[in-house]
Amino acid sequence: MKLAHLQLHDSLENKRTLIAKLKEGEIHYSLFTGWGNYGTGCSLDDLQVGYKHGSILPLDNERELSVEEWRGYVIDILNNDSTWDVISIVPNRIKF
Repeated sequence: MKLAHLQLHDSLENKRTLIAKLKEGEIHYSLFTGWGNYGTGCSLDDLQVGYKHGSILPLDNERELSVEEWRGYVIDILNNDSTWDVISIVPNRIKF
């Protein structure tokens, strides 16, 4: 289940896409170049999360947040404690 699909950029306007998915009770992140569903993979270390306040991206939902609250929590971490800013949230579209 896709939890978040976020479009990011840094101070030099470099673009990245961060996707968070829930798989078997664990949260997995994928970071790509550009603003698409795929691209060249990047290390999550490139986000430099925690360089100001020591935050980390959550790997579970120990705070028992709703999906929307959890997504907001991750966006807050990225905007306030990484070298990247969230520019856009791509809506989840489920097709059957």
